[in-house]
Amino acid sequence: MKINSKIKGRRKHTLDHLSRIQGQIETLKKYIADDADCLDIAMLVTSVAKSFDALRSKTLEGSIVHQILNGGEGLSKEQKEKLFQVINLYKK
Repeated sequence: MKINSKIKGRRKHTLDHLSRIQGQIETLKKYIADDADCLDIAMLVTSVAKSFDALRSKTLEGSIVHQILNGGEGLSKEQKEKLFQVINLYKK
């Protein structure tokens, strides 16, 4: 797979993720407008926050791999594994 098609795939995934977040936010607005139970609102807010965190992590990963490391080309398998270990630590 070419880097360009990988980037296009990541962009589509990011846009899909943003659409899900947008749907969550619209639902949150509806919950608040309809005076929904506070626990339901709190759970949805937590879901939105986790969705944003996941998006933030993926964006950082993409920036590192594609902009700083030129798509990971030239890295050994061991270097790639170490890189993704560091990225996975960030996600926790």
